[in-house]
Amino acid sequence: MSGTSAGLSIECPQTIASECWKVPGYRYVTYDNSATTPCGISAINGTPAGICDRPNLKFTSWIINGRNVFAAPFNDGLDECGTPLLSDLCAVLNTWDPFGGSWITAVSDPCAYHIRSRALPPTGTDYGVITAVDNDTGETLTFAPAEVVVPDQVFRRLTEVDCDGQTTQRWLNDAGVTVPAPDPKQIVECSVQTVPDVRTSPTQRVRSRIKRFTGTATSGNIDSFPADVQAVTLTVLAGAVRVQAAGSGSRNGGAPTTYADDVTVPAGVTLSWGVDGDSYDLALDGSLIFTGTAAGADFLVHWTEHAYTDGD
Repeated sequence: MSGTSAGLSIECPQTIASECWKVPGYRYVTYDNSATTPCGISAINGTPAGICDRPNLKFTSWIINGRNVFAAPFNDGLDECGTPLLSDLCAVLNTWDPFGGSWITAVSDPCAYHIRSRALPPTGTDYGVITAVDNDTGETLTFAPAEVVVPDQVFRRLTEVDCDGQTTQRWLNDAGVTVPAPDPKQIVECSVQTVPDVRTSPTQRVRSRIKRFTGTATSGNIDSFPADVQAVTLTVLAGAVRVQAAGSGSRNGGAPTTYADDVTVPAGVTLSWGVDGDSYDLALDGSLIFTGTAAGADFLVHWTEHAYTDGD
């Protein structure tokens, strides 16, 4: 018996490693108080409607992952429309969120001012409806969230060896098409549960402002300024200035307390108001108005405001 024999050859090129990588996705959960918007739906007795100036509320539920995270109903209040109201609601959410959503007042073209979470993984915690009852009117108020979701962008890195023993790498997208290698600074292994290169909250800025008023001019209500005011100082240069401060709210779940202060401040006096700087008191709360009392009045108002600029 005779014959010839040939050596065995492997199939080439051959894949010797296949790895899963991703550019992590993220999502933002948002609430809005302006009826039906892309950032959430507010409703009164089940009908979409804007919600403003509700100083005497009982918060009854916030459903997260199917459960009410409020230990029990509690009394609180929401200030006038715009950022004052949203700042009040942020304080409630940051107090009760067991998952640390880091809720802030943000601004966008579709919704103007609204409440937004930090960047979260594309799937995970299910934030649901917030419910409160207006103790004065008996109306039921609800805030339903919306989500903006950017999914994971998945890639597969193949390491291959050719018939000459040379090793090369190539990248495939989730459709199996060869693509350029993604930016190594943006990718992580598919098993890693992080959100790289997405800020956990918008870049935060504190901006300084100053204005001079003369005669019977008024500063307007500091609480209605478009950004969250953290500190404000009044300096009376001449004449006298009327200072009006008012507001309402509750402490430790008790009944709301209303106050109204009205004082005339003479020339040469400087007065200041400010928050304590912790994560719950980002802005002054309640109306604060400065008005010249006569033609000879001359005064300065300077303040710092908490502004937010979204990151990538």
